[in-house]
Amino acid sequence: MNTQRIDQICYNILLPIGESLDLRKMLGRSLAMYIGELDCSMGAVLLVDPIDSSTFSLSNAFSIPRNIESQASFKALYQELLHHDFSGDIITHDSKDEEGIYYVMSISDIGILVLHKSEGKIEEPLLDALRPINHKLGTACKACLQNTELKKSSKQFMEMANLLPGLILELDTQYRVTYFNKRTQEIFKQIDSDEFRPKSLFDFFPESTREDVLELLHKCEMGETMTSGDFWMRNSRNQTFMVNLTLSPIRSGSDFTGFRGIAIDITERVKLERKLQLRDRLSNAITLATQELIKSSDFSLSLPNSLTLFARETGIDRVHYFQAIYDRVGTIIRVERQSKGSENEFDDSEDEFSLPSLETTVLLDKLKNNELIQMITSNMENGPLKSHLEQKNIQAVLVLPIFEKQKFWGFLSFSNCTSEYVWSQVECDLFRLYAISISDSIERKQAADELRKVYTGIMDDLKIAQSIQTYMLPPWLLIDDMILFSANYSPWTTIGGDLFDCVRISDAQYIVYVADISGHGVQAALTMTAVKSIINMFIHSDQIPDTPAQILTQINATVSKRLFNDNYMTMNYCLVDFESMALKSFNAGHPPLLLYNLTTREVRSLDSAGSIPLGWVEDFIYQEADLIETSFCEDEVICLLTDGVFESFNESGDALGQENLVKLLSESVEVNNCLMLPHLLYDLIGQKGYTVRDDDFSFIALQRIPSNNRCLCYYRELNSILSQVDEVGEEIQSFLAGLGASEELGFKTRLVATEFLNNIVEHGLPKHDSEKIALEVIYSETVTVIIRDGAVEWDPPEKEPLMEQFFDGLNDNLDDRGRGLQIVYAMTGSFSRRRIHTINETIMTITEGA
Repeated sequence: MNTQRIDQICYNILLPIGESLDLRKMLGRSLAMYIGELDCSMGAVLLVDPIDSSTFSLSNAFSIPRNIESQASFKALYQELLHHDFSGDIITHDSKDEEGIYYVMSISDIGILVLHKSEGKIEEPLLDALRPINHKLGTACKACLQNTELKKSSKQFMEMANLLPGLILELDTQYRVTYFNKRTQEIFKQIDSDEFRPKSLFDFFPESTREDVLELLHKCEMGETMTSGDFWMRNSRNQTFMVNLTLSPIRSGSDFTGFRGIAIDITERVKLERKLQLRDRLSNAITLATQELIKSSDFSLSLPNSLTLFARETGIDRVHYFQAIYDRVGTIIRVERQSKGSENEFDDSEDEFSLPSLETTVLLDKLKNNELIQMITSNMENGPLKSHLEQKNIQAVLVLPIFEKQKFWGFLSFSNCTSEYVWSQVECDLFRLYAISISDSIERKQAADELRKVYTGIMDDLKIAQSIQTYMLPPWLLIDDMILFSANYSPWTTIGGDLFDCVRISDAQYIVYVADISGHGVQAALTMTAVKSIINMFIHSDQIPDTPAQILTQINATVSKRLFNDNYMTMNYCLVDFESMALKSFNAGHPPLLLYNLTTREVRSLDSAGSIPLGWVEDFIYQEADLIETSFCEDEVICLLTDGVFESFNESGDALGQENLVKLLSESVEVNNCLMLPHLLYDLIGQKGYTVRDDDFSFIALQRIPSNNRCLCYYRELNSILSQVDEVGEEIQSFLAGLGASEELGFKTRLVATEFLNNIVEHGLPKHDSEKIALEVIYSETVTVIIRDGAVEWDPPEKEPLMEQFFDGLNDNLDDRGRGLQIVYAMTGSFSRRRIHTINETIMTITEGA
C-alpha cells in the first residue's frame, strides 16, 4: 500500500473524530469509519475503568454490531484483555481465532479500540500511521465524557473545562462571554496577564467570519441541541488557527439562558487535509503531463506540450527544460534551453541559467550530484545570475536535475514571478517524480532512436540481400529459340528460402528444378544462397552425373555435411528434352510437377513416385526406381511450384490445397502460352479469398515454342536498354516482311512497338537495365503486338478525340510515362493494358491502312 493511500485512509478516519461531544454519536461515526476504511467486520471501543492500582474493568462504550459481547471469540478476548497492560500508546495485541484476526489498539490512556478483520491483515505501515489518530480518538472520548460531566453541574463543568486542551466558553443570550477556561487564556493572552477580558464571542474571530458564527448561534436558538462548524480564530498576537467550534444551548428548566461551547484546535487536521489535497492536485498534474509525454513519438513536441500542461495544472508561472551540451571528452561546454511551458503573461525568450559564470558552474555541480536547488532571488548574493533573474521578474526558482541512463542530461526550472514562494517537501518530492518521468521519456526516445537505426540497418541489409538473392535466381522471363519460361517468386518476407532455375545443357535439353529450404527469413535465405551455388557447381561441372538420382545423392551429401544442421530441403529436379518431348522428374519430398494443357485445360500431376527431402539422412542414396518418366506434347506447360502456392488461407483459416489448385488451373485459367500463367495464378488465388500467406510463393512454367507457330509468331526477350529496342524494331519489320506483309504494315508495327518499348525503358524501368521485357508479335490478317514488362503500374492517358490536333502538340502536356502513346493510339486498331500481380500486359493490334 502506497503512502498516498495510507494518507487518504487516515484522513477519512480522522474526519468524524471530535466532530461531536456526544460520546455515542461520535464513537458511532468514528467506529463505522474505522471498520469501513480498514475493511473490518466488527469493532468496539472499550473504556478502561480502574478498580485499584493493579486491576481495572472494561466497559463497552460503543460497538458494531451491538451484540458483539455475545460473540464467543469476543468474550474470550475480553477476558484476556483484563490481564493485559495497555499503558503504552502502541498496538498491543492481536488475537487469532478461527474467524479472523482481532486488532487491539490503545486510545491514549482512556481505553482500547478493538477491530476484527475476517480476511487479510492490516499492513504495518498503516498500523503505525493509525497511532496518532487512535490517540486523538482517545482525546475525543475524553472530551465527550468531560462534556457529559459538564452537563451535570456547572461547577463540575468549570473545574473540568480548565483541564481540557480545547477552548471552553460560556455565553449569555447576548453572546457575551461569561466564562472561559485557562486554555483559552493561554491561547489568546499570556497566562500571567490579568488584562485578558474578552467581552463578546466575536472578540475571538476575525470580522470576516462573523456571519458564519452568527448562523451557528441562531441554530442553537432555534432549538438544535448541538451544532458545530470550522472557523479561523485570531488571538491577541495576531496568530490565526483553525478550530472546530461546537455550541449547545444552556437551559434552566424550559428557559433558554445562554450557550456553552468548545473549540478544538484542528490546525493539524487542516494541514493534513491541505497536504492531501496538494498531493492529489500535483499527482493529477504529473499523471496528465506524463500521459502527454507518451502521446507522440516526436520528443520535440511531446515535452513542450507536457510542460505547458504541467504549468497550467500546477499554477506555476514558467516551466523550462535545459539540455547540457558535452564536448568529445565529456565536459559540459554550455547549457541550452530546449523549450518552455507557460500559461500566463510571465514568459521570455532568453535562457535563465546559461550565463557563463562561477555561479552556474556551482549550480551544475550540485545538479550533477542529483541535488535539488531552491532559490529566493532577493536572498541571493549579488552577481550575474541574480541580476538576470531580477531583470526577468523571477522572485523564486526551483531547479531539478534530469538524468539519462545515470548521466546528467539537463534540468527543469520552475519559476515563480509573483511571490517569494518556498516549495514544500511534498511539492519537491512530487516534482522529482515528474523529472523522473521526463528522464524515462528521454531514455525511451534514445532507445527508440537506437532501435530505429538498428531497424534501418537491418532493412538496408535485407534490401542488399534481396538484390543478391534476386541476382542468383533467374529473371521472371526466359525466351530462346526453343522454349518460353516464366517465373513468379514472391517471398513471404523480404527474402526467402525458395530456389529454382532453368539451365540449358544442350541444344534441346534443359535442367529445371525448384526447391524449398525449411524455415523462413534470413536463415533460410542464407542457406538458399549457399545451396544454389552448390547446385550450380554440380550442374555446370564437366562431369555432371548422368541421372537425376545421382545428382541429388551428391547434392544431399554435400549440403548435409556442410550446411544443414536443423534444416532440410525439398526439391523437384527435372531433365527435359524438348526434341524427344521426354521428361524425367525426381521428387525429393516436394509438391508434384504439374502438366497443364493449353488447349484442353487438363492438368496432369506427376505424383506416382518420390523420395525423402535432402538433409534428412546424410549418406542417403536416391534410387532410380523413384524417378518418374513421361512424354509431353507441345500444348502442355511444365509447372513446378513450392507448397507456399497452395498453402494460402482464407479468412476462415481454410487452406487452398493441391486439389483446389488443380481445379483452379483447369476451370479458371485460360492463356495462349505460359508467360503470364504464374502471375495470373497468383491473382486468381487472391481473388478466391486465399490472401493469408505464411510461406514463400514460387511458381515456374515453361513450354516448347510450338513448331506450327514458329513461322507466324515472333518471340523476343530484351533487356531494358534503348539500343536493344532499335534492334528489336528492325527484327519485327524483317519478320513481317518475310511473311509477306506490306512495307507499310511492317513500318507501322515497328513504330508502334518501338515507341511503346521506349516509353517503358525510359519511364517505367529507369535504372533497371537488367529487367526483362517479353515481346510477342503474331501475324495473321492483322498484326498483334503483346508486350509484357515488370515496370511500374500506370494507367495510359485518354485518347485524343481529334487525332489531327494531336500531331500539332506532340504530347507537350502529357505525363512522362504516357509520352508517345497518342502515336500508338493513332496507328493501332485496338489498345489494352492490364496489370497481373507484378507484370503489365499490353496488347495492341495493327491493321493494313488503318
